[in-house]
Amino acid sequence: MRLLNKQQAIEAVSGAPTLAPMTTNPFATPEWTLLFLQQIAEDDWDIYLPEPASNACAGPLYCTRKQPRRMSALANYYTSLFSPLTVAPGHDLAAAAGLWADQIVRHRPRLATVQIAPLDRDAPETGAIASALRSRGWHVREYFCFGNWYLRSAGLSYDDYLASRPSQLRNTIARKGKKFLAAGHRLEIVTSAPDMERAIAAFQRVYARSWKKPEPYPEFVPGWARVCAEQGWLRMGLAWVGDTPVAAQFWFTMHKRAYIFKLAYDEDHQSWSAGTLLTAELFRHSLDQDGVIEVDYLTGDDDYKRTWMNDRRERVGLLASNPCTIAGLLSITREFAAEQWRRVQRPAPGHTPAPKDATPESPASP
Repeated sequence: MRLLNKQQAIEAVSGAPTLAPMTTNPFATPEWTLLFLQQIAEDDWDIYLPEPASNACAGPLYCTRKQPRRMSALANYYTSLFSPLTVAPGHDLAAAAGLWADQIVRHRPRLATVQIAPLDRDAPETGAIASALRSRGWHVREYFCFGNWYLRSAGLSYDDYLASRPSQLRNTIARKGKKFLAAGHRLEIVTSAPDMERAIAAFQRVYARSWKKPEPYPEFVPGWARVCAEQGWLRMGLAWVGDTPVAAQFWFTMHKRAYIFKLAYDEDHQSWSAGTLLTAELFRHSLDQDGVIEVDYLTGDDDYKRTWMNDRRERVGLLASNPCTIAGLLSITREFAAEQWRRVQRPAPGHTPAPKDATPESPASP
């Protein structure tokens, strides 16, 4: 891995359009990584970028200069999936994971902990990396991050999809949709760069009037919208009551997959159910026009998501601690004590709390 400061990492990613050529994960693209470095990374971060390889690609990691012995994935709450290691078909995943782990073990200064999240719990690379570090004497614990609701949609039309939804949802869409359109209001989906700035302004207006907290990095979401528009990925849905935007949803579509990234509605106009109507219209566009094979609600187990989706998977994190360091031993001790406490409390299966070292909700600690 190459050790770079923030500016060096920005320059390296800007000149590396094939940083993650073997993954469909949008959060592993050079476009996402570049924006993350520009808008979120701090000046005192040391960034570790993978060396280019023909058969494997590793995700970027970082340490802060105040804590050079704690390495983390270059990710935070905006990142719904981190790709730690992607191996080309036909190549040995265990061997690639071993080479990755060797770089961690040989790192200087010697690392005390490495934390990687969020990961696909069922992905082979998650288990391969955990096994590789354990085989080198490290203590590794998997912990629950969040649920991820999604819809398998290959060959599925919107009409067939809607017919499979709960009757209450279908009735709401039919009744409220008729009333909304009869009043002269409209739904819009912006996909092109010429309309991008207007759509971003409308989205931000709705967001400011919604229940949502202000974004900690106010330029990140608009920046990603601009990237998506330039690449042809943008699907920005807007619901208008007259000239006023009352609901907004930021979807983007890549590799035949639709991702529901951000959504909000103006609470003063919630009687229109414009958010529900807009979701339905974006599903229509994704299924009938884009022909996506999957729709992904990304982060969280919000109750409303199961109304629209059929399947759920889990995102987890790995906390690896090095017993050859004092800080690593302390981390292992804390994890052991926490595990004993969890056994006493008997938590729900699959919902292990994040380790003490993990602070995914903190803007300063992605």
